[in-house]
Amino acid sequence: MSRAGKFIPGGGAGNRPSGEGGTGVRTGPIRAPVPGTPAPDPASPKKTTGKGSSLIKPVAKSQRIPIMVMSAVVCCLLVSFAWYEFAVVPAQREVAAAQQNAAAIQKQLADAQAEFAKQQAAMKQQAAAVRATLTVDSKPSGATVTIGDSRKQTPATFDDLIPGSVSVLIHADGYEDYKQNVTVTADKPTDLGTVELILKAGSLSLTSPQSDVQYTLTGPNDYSHQGQFPDKLDQLPVGDYQLTVWQHDWKLSPVTIAIHDQESVQKEIKFPYGTVTINSTPPGATIRQGREILGQTPFTLNQVKPGTLNLSIDLVPYEVQKFSIDVPDFGNITRTITLRQDKNFVAACGMPMMWIPDGGFWAGKYLVTQSQFETVAGSNPSYFRRPNRPVEQISWEAATAFCDKLNQYERKAGKLPAGYVYALPSESQWALLSGDANIDLAPMSRNSTLSSTQDVGYSEPNKYGLYDTLGNVWEWCTDLYDDKGSHSLRGGSWLSSQDHFPSADTRSAAAPKYADRFTGFRVVLVPQ
Repeated sequence: MSRAGKFIPGGGAGNRPSGEGGTGVRTGPIRAPVPGTPAPDPASPKKTTGKGSSLIKPVAKSQRIPIMVMSAVVCCLLVSFAWYEFAVVPAQREVAAAQQNAAAIQKQLADAQAEFAKQQAAMKQQAAAVRATLTVDSKPSGATVTIGDSRKQTPATFDDLIPGSVSVLIHADGYEDYKQNVTVTADKPTDLGTVELILKAGSLSLTSPQSDVQYTLTGPNDYSHQGQFPDKLDQLPVGDYQLTVWQHDWKLSPVTIAIHDQESVQKEIKFPYGTVTINSTPPGATIRQGREILGQTPFTLNQVKPGTLNLSIDLVPYEVQKFSIDVPDFGNITRTITLRQDKNFVAACGMPMMWIPDGGFWAGKYLVTQSQFETVAGSNPSYFRRPNRPVEQISWEAATAFCDKLNQYERKAGKLPAGYVYALPSESQWALLSGDANIDLAPMSRNSTLSSTQDVGYSEPNKYGLYDTLGNVWEWCTDLYDDKGSHSLRGGSWLSSQDHFPSADTRSAAAPKYADRFTGFRVVLVPQ
């Protein structure tokens, strides 16, 4: 049985495998020699690497790393190209599509806004063609009227209103806001008339524990009212007020009071008076403030104005003492005065005599009174008749005669100190006994209202406890005033003023027999 033989391209009988009619020697494919390549030497042995094509040649070791790097770079390039094509390019396409959609939406929105603006312009144009008018006034006038964005003062007219319902607000400081919704039409003006605003107001009650308290209240809108405590004021406009309070000549600092709507304010004003209680040992002494007699100890003085209180205390035959008390706000002070008995005494005729230590003699505490003159002399020549007023219409001769009779009277009563006699003072003695008498406390002033003499003890006592050394009546002295026989007069009278009696050194004079209703005298008890 014959077999078909296999065809080997490029082969011949000599290339067949053994057993198939070949020699068993494989010579490879028959190829034409490459030009310029030397023909192989049949006698040289051929190297083979095993199975495979004889075109695959082994790689030299020095070329393996560069080849591997080039292979990695190529792979990276291939991967990058694939990522760009399959990831980046589609994403860019999606972004571009989204931007196109956004642009389309923006265009639609712009078109819609333009259409809306066009419609609004058309509506405004249509509304501008028709306007309504509203007129309003208020009591009080000058209030602010607000309609929409427009504000005017009453009386006000709004002539550019859109027909329909409008809200009207009227405001004035100190008044309740007025609100009203009004329908206005284009065919007929709307007049709200005069709106009477409701005043925001409160009330104020004023009280004081003291009496005769006057006040002035000033406040908003030139408000002013004057009255007397206690008082109540209703319908006070809201706001801050200034309350000024006084009692006689004492005025307190203004007080601020806030009045709120529909509130009642209670305000009590207390003058910060103090209380002073004065006791004396022994009791029964007379307390004076200046020329004013306050009372006898024990004595309590209420409503004392804060400050320094200057007082004197007097009880025959004790020394007159002056003292001061500092009274604080709302103070309650008690002072006890121990009276000192010195050389002072009361003459038999009832005349208190005060020791003048700087002169070594006694002086009458008061001017000689009408009752004392009558007791000693048995007559009373005075024009202004009252027992405790100074005797006046007394000449120098009559005063000297009285001193002689007084010496006899006191000697007979056993009360004339040995070696002393009663006499008129010399001018030097008078200047000493007048002491620190204050001319401002005497009844001498440019606007004097006195029309007669006053009871002795009218003035404040001086440092020796003597009264009326300035004022009431002129006092005779023993000294001659001139070579015509006139005698000196000192101290001024109830009619004296500072125009012609500027100081305690002022002198006057008269003839020995001269007498008038302005002239009296005071006695001294001096060494014989």
